[in-house]
Amino acid sequence: MKARIIQEPRCVLLWRFDEKSAGYDALAHAARAYKLKLRCIADGDLAARVGDLCRGLPSPAFAPLIKVSDRPAMIVSGLRHDTGELGHFLDLVKAGGADFPLRGMVTPTSRDWTLLQLLQELNTEHDTVTGGKA
Repeated sequence: MKARIIQEPRCVLLWRFDEKSAGYDALAHAARAYKLKLRCIADGDLAARVGDLCRGLPSPAFAPLIKVSDRPAMIVSGLRHDTGELGHFLDLVKAGGADFPLRGMVTPTSRDWTLLQLLQELNTEHDTVTGGKA
């Protein structure tokens, strides 16, 4: 029996980062090079599962009324880190001037989290690493 390999959607979720943000054009160029779909996400998406957002599914009709940090976040799905693909993509984005204090990769665990859960986790990690300094 062959093992079933699940291919994650090739997508980049963007929180508080859009076409008006510095470095967006370079990010869009890098995304095209790696065949990644860009999806800007907002407060209305907080109740959606991360995996569903990456697949392009609509968000639930409700969203939690909770304040989430405005730190820009980039959440990448479908790139492999073991081949250097993810690292090269991130290098292209950084070289293009896009600044993301929060970066994450969709994992088998995080794809089932809500966007709210993932953003809270990324913010907690950021605060821990920086000592709470913005």
